[in-house]
Amino acid sequence: MIRQRIFTSILLFVGLALVSLGNITFADEPRTLYIINGLGRTLSKLNLETEVIVNDFLTIGQWPNQILSFNDMLYVVNSGTNDIMIIDPRDDGQEPVIISLAQGSNPYYMAFVGANKAYVTNLIANSVSVVDVENRTILKDIPVGIGPQGILIVENQAFITNTGGYPHYSPSTVSIIDVLQDTIIQNLEVLTNPQNLALAPDGRIHVMCTGNYDDIPGRIVVIDRWAGPDWTPAVVDTIEIGGMPGDIMITPSGKGYCTSFGAEPHGHLYVYDAYADTVIRGVDNPIQVGYGAMRLLYDGQEDALWISNFGDDTVQKFDVDADTVLATYNFGEGAQDMAIVEPIMSSDPWADEVVSFTPGENWSEFGYNYFPNNVLGPPDPDPSINPNSPSCKPEELLSLGHGGEIILRFIDNAIVDGHGVDFTVFENAFISIFGTVFMEAGIVSVSQNGQNWYQFPYDTTDMSGLAGVTPTDDNLNPTDPTVSGGDHFDLADLGLEWATYVRITDLGDIYQEGLYNGDFDLDAIVAVNSSSTTLVNEEDPMVQPVAFKLWQNYPNPFNAETIIQYFVPSRESIKLTVFNLLGQKVRTLIDGIRNAGQQHIKWDGTDYTGRPVSSGIYFCSLKIGELTETRKMILIR
Repeated sequence: MIRQRIFTSILLFVGLALVSLGNITFADEPRTLYIINGLGRTLSKLNLETEVIVNDFLTIGQWPNQILSFNDMLYVVNSGTNDIMIIDPRDDGQEPVIISLAQGSNPYYMAFVGANKAYVTNLIANSVSVVDVENRTILKDIPVGIGPQGILIVENQAFITNTGGYPHYSPSTVSIIDVLQDTIIQNLEVLTNPQNLALAPDGRIHVMCTGNYDDIPGRIVVIDRWAGPDWTPAVVDTIEIGGMPGDIMITPSGKGYCTSFGAEPHGHLYVYDAYADTVIRGVDNPIQVGYGAMRLLYDGQEDALWISNFGDDTVQKFDVDADTVLATYNFGEGAQDMAIVEPIMSSDPWADEVVSFTPGENWSEFGYNYFPNNVLGPPDPDPSINPNSPSCKPEELLSLGHGGEIILRFIDNAIVDGHGVDFTVFENAFISIFGTVFMEAGIVSVSQNGQNWYQFPYDTTDMSGLAGVTPTDDNLNPTDPTVSGGDHFDLADLGLEWATYVRITDLGDIYQEGLYNGDFDLDAIVAVNSSSTTLVNEEDPMVQPVAFKLWQNYPNPFNAETIIQYFVPSRESIKLTVFNLLGQKVRTLIDGIRNAGQQHIKWDGTDYTGRPVSSGIYFCSLKIGELTETRKMILIR
């Protein structure tokens, strides 16, 4: 994928800033699982398409503790050498980038809180480092509790587990940080030795508290982000999972899993219901897995768990429906943590560049810390997303604000007019508990050169022709409009054969969408039908609309006035006339020469004398030479 993450310009209020993120073409790479070998201090990988294993292909730092993938790159947190190693999977990390952290800080876990900004927990330094990944610098250190370890980002808040430190594990707390301000907003007391966290499908946060490895067993503390005073986070439940759990993961179906190192030859996996907060398989009847079960990774593409087993140097693929091990793979010494890098392609169907962004009124800045990455690439891959549960992550969405506008460009490919739908716009529209769709509508236009724009006609009575109206049904197959959901657009409706620019403008008037609906939140734009840009020329477009066109008026039905949109392929004489149901001329709106291009005119429901006409059906007729096109209009007084 050509995830160039280019952002040409962003217009904020009255200021203009220019940011260049480079122009890189990536080689094709398959979907791959990467594994840290903690004892061997190496990296291994498994090609998930061919199941070919390459062991120990790269030496990493001392005491490697975590590996994560972000924007097609790999990040390894080395606790012993106090650094972050950035690895490009396309060259197997032959020239890794090193970000040095404070000596003796013992960095433990890392999470991105922006496009180039990350948090790192420092177990010994009792702090969270704010890291500028692009410039390889530490921006600041945020003091938290004793022994910070786990980190979970939920919207624009970071939840940090403070273990309390060995051997007393006291005080055991969770620090909550506002990632936009880099300040602590709350500390919550939890149970003994909180290590890791997971987000449940119902929005609650589950904190795995390991216990003291002696007389205090493992328990899971459940935090509701809105249950406290003034809608603040509060502990609402405790799950007696037992044992000495080491990691936690919750699937989109609400099934929770915890690993336990175990004793040779087996490690253990505990299972619980994250909705009901009840244990399914605990210390009395655990699922046997590999020895030294350590970390869990949920694979949404295959709806499976990956389990790393430190003691027997294996990684297992686990079926979350049947609760059985599907396959076991042998890796290097001390298989510890895992990350999946999705396929990297040299060409892809996603928008490649943000040309401009103009926020609208009352802009919330939601998603701006991840901009422009969050609107370039596929829609939110979270497998729990469905028409009733939309994406709401700032790392995946950008709010336009009231009347805001964004323009995106396709670089390595162009949208072309093919069979049926040509491109899809994904927004976080969803079906509410009342059965109605929560819409955040946007007007869609396209261009071949970024200067001449062609707007898709829309109707605010049924919201047809707008984006932000249809929920996402299947985000794992976004290029298949028969299953994907989202809002679909066909270039044939504009008489265009190709386009490389897409503009989305928030509809602006929330009352046209519904009283409780908000402003447009862009997730992604995908070209369903696309072709190489070598087949088109933006400076001198080979293909322009070849015939005049009259679109359906909007709104329709209408009351006070309606807009009639039409396209003229060349400068010539046209006639636009309104007739009643009997074929009688009501009013001539245009009779004369018009320049080429897409244009519109309003009709206020009056006749040639200026008097309002009665309710009923009317016809709008566009005539050029011997050709005529007609649309039916409905006026309701």
